[in-house]
Amino acid sequence: MGLRRRISWSAPAEEELDRLLSYIDYENPVAAKRLWALVMDALETAAEFPELAPHVPGLAMTYREILAVRPFRIIYRLEGPGLQVIAVMRQEQDFDPMRFVAT
Repeated sequence: MGLRRRISWSAPAEEELDRLLSYIDYENPVAAKRLWALVMDALETAAEFPELAPHVPGLAMTYREILAVRPFRIIYRLEGPGLQVIAVMRQEQDFDPMRFVAT
């Protein structure tokens, strides 16, 4: 077993996941709950084995993404002993990795 990292969320990532799940919940509450559980399971796995996820093209190797929870793309950054979720978006959204680069 790997060393489990602590999971933290950026405010924008938390807000976006809430917005996406609320939208799905309006039409299908069961699907929204299932997706929430899948996101949490995927993050628990990432917390234990963070380097298994592919790195985000165009960013440093500390940026990883989870694409297995369709329709979401979950982007996290490895920070010391922690894993910070920095973005949750739909996979078909335009993606500009430069928005994550600190200026």
